[in-house]
Amino acid sequence: MAVMNAPAAVAGGKPAVELVGVDALSLSRVRNLNTVLFPVRYTGSFYKSLLLPEQFARLAFYNGACVGTITCRKQPLGFADSPTAPHTGYGAPPAVDFEMYMMTLGVLAPYRRLGIAQGLLDSAVEAAAADQTVRRIVLHVQIDNDDALRFYHRRGFTTLRMVERYYKALEPPHAYLLQYRLR
Repeated sequence: MAVMNAPAAVAGGKPAVELVGVDALSLSRVRNLNTVLFPVRYTGSFYKSLLLPEQFARLAFYNGACVGTITCRKQPLGFADSPTAPHTGYGAPPAVDFEMYMMTLGVLAPYRRLGIAQGLLDSAVEAAAADQTVRRIVLHVQIDNDDALRFYHRRGFTTLRMVERYYKALEPPHAYLLQYRLR
């Protein structure tokens, strides 16, 4: 596993936070975190897809303990606005502009408010900004998740609209579509 953005422990004994790229050996850690953090269950194909080149996935370690994760995918620009739109494929013109869709971002409860989620988000923003074809970062947030909405709004995300019945097995089933414009 490649260590990315791994600051050393700072003076005063503050623990180090390491962000590590996800590989085949660490997929089980992502799965374990997602099971604890999110009410949605993800399929095996979701986890396998995290290893594809157009995906972005990181694990966060705090004092050596795996405590957080972020997973994103690159998709044609506007796809999040119209989830039933077909992906670029046979018969469709190739996409020129893209968006990064943030599928998950979570940190275990005892490790929240330590800047770990901010570090994970920053790593995704940096990766998206480095790709000149990516115009924005988008994600869905359940409408009653006030903590998540506050987190993203404080970091420059804006709410585009509410998507009714976005979640099939959650109550409430509605979500907000948020975006962070890069260019």
